[in-house]
Parts: sequence; C-alpha cells; structure tokens
Amino acid sequence: MENASKALIMAGEILIALLILALIVYGYTNIRNLSARELTEIEVEQLAVFNKEYESYNRKLIRGVDVISVINKAIDNNKKYTNDNYYTINIQFKMAEEIVYKKDGKTSTTAFNINKYYNMNDFEIIKNDTDAFTDFKRRIFDCTEVRYSETSGRVNYMKFEERKMTENGYINGIN
Repeated sequence: MENASKALIMAGEILIALLILALIVYGYTNIRNLSARELTEIEVEQLAVFNKEYESYNRKLIRGVDVISVINKAIDNNKKYTNDNYYTINIQFKMAEEIVYKKDGKTSTTAFNINKYYNMNDFEIIKNDTDAFTDFKRRIFDCTEVRYSETSGRVNYMKFEERKMTENGYINGIN
C-alpha cells in the first residue's frame, strides 16, 4: 500500500510539473506573438508615416517649389538607402514650357525640352542657376501618378506634369 501511495504522489508531481511546463510554454508563445504583433504594428505605422510624407504631394495644382521639395526628399531618401533598391524612390517631371532666364545679359533657356519626362537627377541642370531655379519654383504642376512598391508598400515613384500657361492663366481654368 505504501508503494501505491508513493506512486500516486509521484504521478501527481509529474502531472503538476507537466502543467507548469505547459503554462510556461503557453505564456512564452503568447509573449512572443504579442511582441511580433507590436513589431508589425510599429512597421505599419512607420510605413503610413513614410507614405504620408509623399502622398501630401499627390494633388493637382502644386507649385514648383513643392516639386523641388519632393525631389530633394527623394534624393535624401535614396542617399540613405544607397545599396538597397527596396527603399528607393524615383521622381519624374515634365515641362510644358521652356524655362527662360537671362545669363550675361542674354536670354537663355534650359536644357529641358518641352513635353519630355525628366528624372529627379536631371534637376541638377538648373539647381545652381538662380534665375532658372526661381522660374521653376513659380511653375504650376499636377501630380499625375503615384506608385507603390509591391514588396515594401512604400511610395517608390511619382510623376509631375507642368500645366501650360495661357494668356488667361493656366489651362484647366485655374489662375
């Protein structure tokens, strides 16, 4: 009888040990899943903040100075992620009219051709010329396209087109 009693006590101890072990595993799994969910929520929040910075330029009637801002933001982003195409952004813009400015007392135009798309790196052509840069800042553009990376969900492409100026203002009736 004494052996049966000891066997029952041992079986009870083993059962309690197994229950404690199961609780520890269950608790660890829940904590790990909670951490993964929190990490996912943080990543989603960071993605939303990143995209919001660029989506604020996704509108009609945007000034050239804003196009310059988004170009500079994209260039800075691409420098930060030089070796990682996963995060790079490309900005394109199309000019509807030549940029005319005076240089050495003569009227000049930039190397931008009308109705041709240029990449953001082409903007360097006028960046160091104060008159051309100022003229570009005053232009009116429309954001015509925004694309998102299929892998990261981040904005990775934006396209801007200049509005053509008429005697009565810009095309589309906006002055």
